[in-house]
Amino acid sequence: MPSKDFFPSNKEELERYLEMEQMSARIQAELNAKLSTVLSRIDTMQDTFERTLGPLAISVQEIEEIKRKVNLTPEEVERVYGLNAATLANQRTKATGPPYIKIGGKVLYPQKDLQKYLSDRGVLTNTD
Repeated sequence: MPSKDFFPSNKEELERYLEMEQMSARIQAELNAKLSTVLSRIDTMQDTFERTLGPLAISVQEIEEIKRKVNLTPEEVERVYGLNAATLANQRTKATGPPYIKIGGKVLYPQKDLQKYLSDRGVLTNTD
């Protein structure tokens, strides 16, 4: 391609120069359109990622914060260990289930006791 200082000296050079400029403009327009499409797809992928994985990331972070606590509420036990809060309440009325602490109307489960309770209930199976 001629330098920016180029000035065609005859009609043939001028036509060739104009053809190259038009081709350059078409190529630039095509590249801009393709870039726009790619950027739009990236935005769509980012939105999809945030919608689908965002709540999961928040949930994992919340569970990790709960795991650092010494005592858990029944709802926290359900989130971390999968023991249904209603089942825990039922077990408390029957004096069964994992050990808990009751302070006023608040029920708390010490994590160390929960872990022991669950590990004591492991079932041995035959593996051949």
